[in-house]
Order: sequence, then structure tokens, then C-alpha cells
Amino acid sequence: MPPMFKRLLQLFRGKPVRVVGIGSLPEGHARRVLVGDPFAGGCELVICRVDGELQALNGVCPHAADGHFMDGPLIQGKHVYCPAHNYRFDAKTGRPVGAVCGSAKTYRVEAEGDDCLVYL
Repeated sequence: MPPMFKRLLQLFRGKPVRVVGIGSLPEGHARRVLVGDPFAGGCELVICRVDGELQALNGVCPHAADGHFMDGPLIQGKHVYCPAHNYRFDAKTGRPVGAVCGSAKTYRVEAEGDDCLVYL
């Protein structure tokens, strides 16, 4: 792909952020990562592996900002969990499961060897 075309695509996709060492994440697990400084425009992400693919969600519960999704095993291998509110969210779509609240923000992910690119 020509470099100019790649740059144009990045304008529409969002800015990619490299997450290093995520390739070893086991199936049905999640890992929280901080991107930049959360107090200066950075964010918290949760990277999950579901059905062999990496998924990325905003790490803050959409119900209320005092909740954060957990690291480790996903519930039923496919739901991220907020222990502060006892809510579950589908790791692929961000939709709540068995709760009435907004969806978690999801991001596009591209695997690159042992790393991944998350388009914010």
C-alpha cells in the first residue's frame, strides 16, 4: 500500500497506539493497559482475546466512572466484568449483559506479531 494512502486511512481510522507484548494473552482472558497519562488525555484500555481474536474496550465502566474492568479470566470466556457495579459486558460488542446501561466503547485492533495496534 502506498505511504500516502496509509496516511489518509489513519486520518479516518483514528490514531493507532501500539500495545507491546499482548500476543501471549491466553484465550478468554483480559489485560488492562494504560495508554499515555490518564490525567493528561490518556486512557485505560482492556485488551481481551475472544474466539482467537483480540478485542479492545475502554477500561472504565460506562455505568459510572468509579468502576474499572478486571484483568484475568473473562466470565464465560467472553464477558468483561466490572466488580464495582457487578456488571458484565460483551468483549466483542461492548454491550451490557443482563444490565440496563450504556455500552462500553470498543476499538478496532490489528495484531502485529507479539504486539497489537489499537485505533483510538
